[in-house]
Parts: sequence; C-alpha cells; structure tokens
Amino acid sequence: MKRVFTLTGWCFAIVATWASAPAVAADDFAQHFALQLDEGAAYYSVTLPATVYAASQRHDLGDVRVFNGTGEPVPYSLDAPREPARTPPTLRPVRWFPLPPAASGSSGAPLGVTIAADGSLRATSAPPSRAQHDTDLIDLGRASRTSRVSALLVHLRDDNYQGRVTIEASDDLRHWQPAGDAQLLKVSYNGSTLSQDRIELDGMRARYLRLRWLDGAPYVESLDMEIQALAADAAQRAGRTWREGIVAHAGPKPGEYFFSTGGPYPIDRLRLNLPQPNTVAPAVVYSRAGLDTPWREVAGATLFRLHNGDVEQSNPSLELTPDTDRQWRVVVDPRNGGLGSGTLTIAAGWRPATLTFVARGTAPFTLAVGSATTVSSAVTRDELLMGASAVPATARLGDALSPEQAARAQSAKDPDAMRRYLLWAALLLAVGSLAAIAWRLARGTHAQAGVTPVGVPGASEGSGVAGAAASDPGAGDANGQDERKG
Repeated sequence: MKRVFTLTGWCFAIVATWASAPAVAADDFAQHFALQLDEGAAYYSVTLPATVYAASQRHDLGDVRVFNGTGEPVPYSLDAPREPARTPPTLRPVRWFPLPPAASGSSGAPLGVTIAADGSLRATSAPPSRAQHDTDLIDLGRASRTSRVSALLVHLRDDNYQGRVTIEASDDLRHWQPAGDAQLLKVSYNGSTLSQDRIELDGMRARYLRLRWLDGAPYVESLDMEIQALAADAAQRAGRTWREGIVAHAGPKPGEYFFSTGGPYPIDRLRLNLPQPNTVAPAVVYSRAGLDTPWREVAGATLFRLHNGDVEQSNPSLELTPDTDRQWRVVVDPRNGGLGSGTLTIAAGWRPATLTFVARGTAPFTLAVGSATTVSSAVTRDELLMGASAVPATARLGDALSPEQAARAQSAKDPDAMRRYLLWAALLLAVGSLAAIAWRLARGTHAQAGVTPVGVPGASEGSGVAGAAASDPGAGDANGQDERKG
C-alpha cells in the first residue's frame, strides 16, 4: 500500500508541473496572424495594422504575443510612437511674389523675379493686377537640420473667400514637384468668422514653393511659415493610419450621436463628415471606455461644410490626445437645425505601435491577440536589444489564420512530443494507481465484515463447513441426538 501511495504522489507531481509550466498557451488567443520573416536576422519589427487593434480585448494591447513554431512565446517589446513635446511652434514671416500666368515652356526665374547669389529672390517689377494674378512664389530660405517647416499660414484680407490651392516645391526654380493641396476659407457667420488659413506642408525641406490658385487669387495680407523642431527619432515621425466610414447613430436626444471605433486604437485625429452641405454647427465630442464609466469631454469645435460653386469646404480634423476609448458621443447644438437629415460619418486616425521580437526557436512564427485575461509581458526596447548594434529587420504580417492553420503552425517540428507522451503516460499511471487503491480498500471492507469475496483464492474448506453449520441449526441437533443414543 505504501508503495502505491508513493507512486501515485510522484505521478501527480509530474502532471501538476507539466500543467503549470506554460504560463500562456497559444490557443488562449482568439486570433492568429502569420509572420513572414527574412532568414538570418535575430530581431524583427512589425508595425501593427488595424486588424490587430480590432482583435485586441485590452486597451493597452497587453494580449499581443509572438509564438514560434513549437508554441513557445518569445520575448518582445511594444513601442507606441511618442508625440513630441507640445511646445508652441515658431512663426516667421516669409516674402512672397505675386506672378502672372507662366508662359508655356519657360524655365529659370519667373518674370518679375531675380535670384541673388545666395539663392534669395528679389522683385524686379510691380506685381500684376488681380485679374492676371494666379500664382504666388515663396522663398522659404535655407533648410535647417534641426527644424522643419510644418505649415504655411495665409492671412487673408478678404472677409469672404473660399478657394482651392495647389502647392509645388523646387530647389532651383526649374524642376517642380507636387507638394499637396489645400482649401482656404474665411466666412463671416452669425457675428463670428469661420477661418481656415493653414496649408499643411508635412516637413517640407525645399527652398521655394509655388502656390497656384484654382478659384481666383485672394487678397493676401501676410504669410507666415510655422517652424517645428524635428522629432528625436523615427518613431515620433511614424505615419498615421486612418479608419474611414465609421457610422454615427442618432441618440434619443436631439443633436446627439453615438459611434464605436471597434478597437483600442490610440486615436489622435477625428474627422467628422457632415451629411449636408451649407451646415454650420458647434459640437462637443466625448468618449468613454465602457458602459459603466462616465463620459468625458475630449474636444470641441465648430463643424461646417460650405458649398460655393465648384468649391466645397469642410472643417479640419480634430486634434486629440491619444485616446483608446471605444465608445464616442457627439453632441451638436440643435438650435440652428443641427446637422439636418442624413448620416454623420467619422474617420479616426492614429499612429500605430511597433512590435519588436527575438526570433528564438524554429519557424513559422505567428502573432496572437485577443485574450481578456492575459496581461502584458512586454519589455522595454533597450532590455530586448541588450545593446545590440544591429537594426531589427522588417517582418510582414500576413492574413489571419484559421484555428486549424494556427494549430498546424505551432505543431511543426515539435521537439517536445516525446515529453508530452511521457507526461500523458504518467497521468494514466496515476489514474490506474487510484483504481488499485480503491480496489484494495473495497477488499479490506469486505474482509472486516466476514464475507469472503467470491472467487478469491485462499478460502479454507474448514471455514466453509463452519459456515454451513452456522447456517443450518438442524445439523447440530441431529449430532446431539446421535451422541445420546451412543
């Protein structure tokens, strides 16, 4: 009996150790994605797309893991783009030169402008009349290594103006490259002025800009360029991802709209697309993490969509502090008709996080996400790289895997198969030991009750006769009568 208990104890200890060894199993996650790697690198980085955010069940992406081909989690870091310090940008006035329409095939300096030895521009004639003015030439000066020109601010003299403008860039006034487009607006409304005077340049480093006015040149009072210090690293300059076509549903109160982003996206831009043209309405935007949390105000602005001939102007995107809340609410002032009929749609923008991991173990590698109970095990990027000078290679995230595909990806070339078989054998042995203990206990109970189990060897004939005599009292009386007769 003692040996049986000892064997059973060891079996259960082995099985308990095996069951508790993997802290996180690959099948604990709702979604898996294939990772495509180039051979030979030790570290890889992948920018997380919107599908990973949508599958996550945590606001901090704590349920993201990377598994190798044997189902083992590998070390990783998760880095969100850091916004540069919100210091006020520097404004510097710039000189601009109104130009007449350029002659086809012309090159070199435009008419009415000369180039000095240092590259600066000087006017050589009076500016053209407004009827002949369709272009403005701007000299931004020499590019700086520590700053960038983030925008142009066009201060209009007109009280009412709506117009489109295209921007081109050049370093020699000969070769021009497209640099974007914008719409400018200055409209008086209900005692206040709606103004959109900003032209985004997104870090333009060219020396000269050319503004072509498509709907008539406005009266420009002055021009300023906005100068912003360069970000310290590339992570701060990560591109923004947009999720378009989010539909807002009208709430029970007039002017109230609700929508869900569908994932813990770190939203820092919201673009509200009004359903009807010629609409102007003040609005406040709120967000919350769940139904049991209160609403909190995150932004306020005057929304507008104005139509003038071929030109339509809309309010710019709202700038937010990165917000991972899923539920959003827009409250529009309904006193002037609100937004009218139609559907309010939203576009949400964010800068995605970058995941860096160690390619430990055998391929294929998969990215798993979607577990409400899993907490983050990410380390810092410095701890992960451990001073390595090599730049992580780029990994590519493939399509989502079905459960069968994920299981096959994590069972290929499994060196622990024998270990699992032995552990299953230990589990079966433990169950068999428990059955043996139960049988011996049952046998002892029958023996104490004086009942010999049928078919059990070792039962003597005498015991059988005694039992028969005890069960037949008439046999004793017959023997007594024979003795008296003798």
